[in-house]
Amino acid sequence: MLLDRTGDRRRRMRRTVGIGAVLGVATAGLVVTAPAAFAAVPAFPDNVVVFPDRDFVSVEGYERYAGETATLQVTRANVGVVGSAKAVVSDSGVAFEVNHPGGVCWGAGTGLNVTPDIKAGDVVSISFADGTKDETTTSSATVTGDMVRDGTTITVQGKFGPEVDPARMEQRIINPDLVDVIGKRDIRAIPGPIVPAAKGGYSSGLEVRADRTFTATYQFDTLEAATTAAAADLGERAMYWQEEDADGNRQGLTIAEYGEFGGPGMGGCPSGPGQQGAPAGTASVVRSADKTSAVIKWTAAAALPDADKVTGYSVEAVNSATSTVQGVRLGATASGTTLTGLDSAATYTFEVRSMAGSKMSVPFGPATAAGPRDETLPTLTVTPVGGTTPEEAVEANSVSVASNGEVFFTTDGSSVIEGDGPSLTAEPYTGPIPITAPTHVNIATFDQAGNHLQESGDYKPVSVAAPATPTGLAGTQTQNSMALTWNAVTGTDISYQVTVYDTNGTKLATQPPVSSVPRQNVTGLTAGTTYQFTVAAKNAGGTSAESERLIKATDTATDRITITTAKWKTGDFRVVGTGSTVGASVQVFRVNADGSRGAAITGATAAVVAAAPPGIGDYSIRLRTNVPTTNPGRIYVVSSNGGVAGPFAVANG
Repeated sequence: MLLDRTGDRRRRMRRTVGIGAVLGVATAGLVVTAPAAFAAVPAFPDNVVVFPDRDFVSVEGYERYAGETATLQVTRANVGVVGSAKAVVSDSGVAFEVNHPGGVCWGAGTGLNVTPDIKAGDVVSISFADGTKDETTTSSATVTGDMVRDGTTITVQGKFGPEVDPARMEQRIINPDLVDVIGKRDIRAIPGPIVPAAKGGYSSGLEVRADRTFTATYQFDTLEAATTAAAADLGERAMYWQEEDADGNRQGLTIAEYGEFGGPGMGGCPSGPGQQGAPAGTASVVRSADKTSAVIKWTAAAALPDADKVTGYSVEAVNSATSTVQGVRLGATASGTTLTGLDSAATYTFEVRSMAGSKMSVPFGPATAAGPRDETLPTLTVTPVGGTTPEEAVEANSVSVASNGEVFFTTDGSSVIEGDGPSLTAEPYTGPIPITAPTHVNIATFDQAGNHLQESGDYKPVSVAAPATPTGLAGTQTQNSMALTWNAVTGTDISYQVTVYDTNGTKLATQPPVSSVPRQNVTGLTAGTTYQFTVAAKNAGGTSAESERLIKATDTATDRITITTAKWKTGDFRVVGTGSTVGASVQVFRVNADGSRGAAITGATAAVVAAAPPGIGDYSIRLRTNVPTTNPGRIYVVSSNGGVAGPFAVANG
């Protein structure tokens, strides 16, 4: 469930969790006639909850990934990724939060140091190393003004876009002071006429109009209750969920909070795009031998997503003795210029700044200064040293350069030097030069007195053999998925490609590749159907042969089982949940370290009995004797009709 501070406790959580979820394997990929391209809305008990007004995201569940690092991204159509963060998943129910006290900042672990201004339509996705990816699309449903009280009646106005199904929308007012008046901190209005609340104290309804506006109306039993509700500070919310499962769990949830402000949610987090300054990059300078001119080049840092774009550059030479300045303003596409008319006897500091509208960046690093001429050559070390001809090209993934001067290079065959300075095509060296094809590299280093050294060499990519074929392909099935595992292949930059065939060997789909981990969950399968699976390993050297085929059937359709609560303390062990088949018996099992089903817990059995709503039953297991001596940790519950729920963390208490 969402924590109390979010003000949103969802309906009673019920859902069958298949064995694929037990194993903690990927949920990305759908068996169709072409590879799947889209991630799914999270399924209970997992959720990605978006608070766009506060640029805050709460990630729930994902306990099977506890201790692993997840990546959260905010993606905008026609823009790309506008915000991202990495965080370690907790096993506490709330996996992690971004831009909220106790959580991580946007940019954590990704270097995209901007707090995104989350807007309607933005897709917030979570992904893991095994290929799992779920996403929530930010809703446009929102309150548009302060609530209005008239006696014991309060109304709240709002609007929503065409993507919103009003049946999955509600409006809420949050005020903790309401607990003392009507026994609960939040009140809600759902589409339909005004009806009494189940626990009394008020009546409410939500009128939805054809022009995509809505009015929530609350009629309170007392003036005190109405006055208390109206005193809520920033309490008006519009909530929308993309999906609701058969057990009433709301998935892909957006909570819009009228009157809240975005930007950093805690100290130390990066500013939003509107507060970002002009970006700074790196620059280099080479002064001519006669000291009357200087060639300045720079590599600009790209503006952060949604921030002001670079509109130009300012390049200045500051006379260190007189503080006089001469310079030039250039357009946004410039990457270098030559300043002339310098005093040959003077020392100058050269400064490059980007401009973004009215903003100007700090000087690009490194600091550059040029003084009177000397005759000492700069140092230059190239690793590895290249071959002298293309036939003698040296294998390398990259070429590194060390120098006490300013280094420039070309890889297109052009000269790196023109006159006594870098050529127009020369690029400033900012890090290892990648070698992805046969390349002739020209390298030159200049000191600020104009002295220079040059080296060149031929290189080719390191030969990499295709990886070995994976072995040990195995699978654990549910009704609609197959959790595949295999033995890892030795090598670097290995990824894996799973292919799915029907029972006759006809290819159905190639799954999205996964990297780092030898496992993947294939979803979207048909219950009670036999499939064939293979896996191949890939790297820069090619793709291995497909593994031996795993031929295995999915489970036949079964009943649905959920676990609502599981608690242990000395002398008392209790598990409560639901089942879709009244009369079925259920048994509690331990979970092994690898996620597979362990031993049954003696005596932990019960029958599913009828309960509301129709078609849903409840079970309650309680041991007061033969209680496990320690907390079992994680459990599944298995039905006599084949339904499986888990893994579920057993709480102490």
